[in-house]
Amino acid sequence: MAENNELASKSTLKWMKRDWIWLALIGLLVQGIWALSMEHPSYMDAYYYATNGQRLADGFGFTEEVIWQYLDNPGQLPVPSHSYWLPLPSILAASGYSLADSFRAAQLPFWLLAGFLPVLSFVIALQFSDQRWMAWAAGLFTATGGYYSRFFNQPSTFAPFAMFGGLCLLFTAWAQLKGRWHWWFLAGITAGLGHLTRADGLLLFGVAGLMWLFTAWVWWRHRQDSDSGFPLLPVVMLVMGYFLVMGGWFFHMWRVTGRPLSTAGTQTIFLTWYDDLFAYGRTFDLEHYLAWGWGNIIESKIQGVSMAAQTYIAVSGLIFLGPFIFWAWIKWGRQREKWMLLRPLTWYTVLLFIFMSLIFTWPGQRGGLLHSSAAIWTWMMVLAAGGIGVAVDWMAKRLPHWQPAKAKPIFSALFVGVAFVIAIGTLRSSNELEALAYQEAVKLMPADAVIMSGNAPSVYYHTGHQSLSVPNEPPDIMLQAAADYNVTYLILDEGRPRPLAEIYAGTLKYPGITLLETYEGEEGDYKLYQLDPSVNE
Repeated sequence: MAENNELASKSTLKWMKRDWIWLALIGLLVQGIWALSMEHPSYMDAYYYATNGQRLADGFGFTEEVIWQYLDNPGQLPVPSHSYWLPLPSILAASGYSLADSFRAAQLPFWLLAGFLPVLSFVIALQFSDQRWMAWAAGLFTATGGYYSRFFNQPSTFAPFAMFGGLCLLFTAWAQLKGRWHWWFLAGITAGLGHLTRADGLLLFGVAGLMWLFTAWVWWRHRQDSDSGFPLLPVVMLVMGYFLVMGGWFFHMWRVTGRPLSTAGTQTIFLTWYDDLFAYGRTFDLEHYLAWGWGNIIESKIQGVSMAAQTYIAVSGLIFLGPFIFWAWIKWGRQREKWMLLRPLTWYTVLLFIFMSLIFTWPGQRGGLLHSSAAIWTWMMVLAAGGIGVAVDWMAKRLPHWQPAKAKPIFSALFVGVAFVIAIGTLRSSNELEALAYQEAVKLMPADAVIMSGNAPSVYYHTGHQSLSVPNEPPDIMLQAAADYNVTYLILDEGRPRPLAEIYAGTLKYPGITLLETYEGEEGDYKLYQLDPSVNE
């Protein structure tokens, strides 16, 4: 019997070593196809990280020629970069740009991270079961990319946060189960990398700290019977790992801004509408928020909870995998060792939901939770695969003719096919009209023109001109902002701020704002205006 078990163990180890290589190749191939579907960044965040990655590679350091929000009262361009968004995506993009001055080179680090995510799912799945089909199903679900497929392979937070967030939750789980200090250290390192990717990555560090508190509480309850001392070393290693990554950034921010992190992000707690993220000359605090009225506040929180639930169901669960994820979560959660693996994930998922629906309500609804939920993507796909197995076993008890060993991989393959269809359906090509409109517009401007637009990082990426976001303000305040930053041109599109709707529609003629050109497109026109802020003085 012992000899048979040894042979089975060797056989399992053999396919484990082989299969992860195949999964990595599949992941890289699929993500490579998704990556080639775009010629340049496809949305504002990615443009921001790409342009700053270019500047880092070119030796300009952490400075930028773009102002996309005004909450931290930025000075004249160029300004310190990453005062709101964190720098790791730009650092990764810079590593690509250092190889070649092309968007494909900038995509390289993100393609690699996204391509190896199936391997992470494979490893996580093997913590719950040694069934080969389940590890493969989890890896293939992850390889599709789901709703993240359009974001993973460009300079953005999605791929790094999915990798470092997923690893942090795994290392934290191992730290609890195995009690070795190096797992706490790795949890701190990956929590730091998560925070260096996204501001809310700090939550990963918080969850790891919470798991240590649980460990310390267990020791305290059983201290009379324990041969070991108080678990101080684990928390020291956790904190050390975190600050090994984040300490340098805190020091940099303190040196250039006088504080370790920007306060602009905390103002978004008190927004009464998402577009006020682009307010000019205004700040947001508790007094402002309460003045909005309790009726509006409660309504916004209900809406936030609803949107967060929809994001979890549609994005993290791909809609149809949701029941399987929930089923496995419940069943495995009742088994102590598996619950210890799931506990960091569970706490992170719940706390993230609360933060993004009830605290950072407006940013959460407009992409914050979509970005942050990437950290649980690999884990959700493992639960989905496990849930399929649980469901098949449940049916087999009621249908004696079912053969679970054959049915599980068959159903998994079918569902993986559905996931690929969903991923393909979410892909979007880059906005070529926007790029063309910006490139054509600058032909009518002097070489040193400063431009205000709806996508300031995109303007800089495509034209090299200094650019600012259009403030969410009436024409007179917009012109004041233009005067403050020497802006002489304005480009509006269908996504223009509501206070400038009449300007865009042409129903309001305002002194100092002159329409020069219209660039027509199927999804809306881009309109170029010349600004004369002195008229408003």
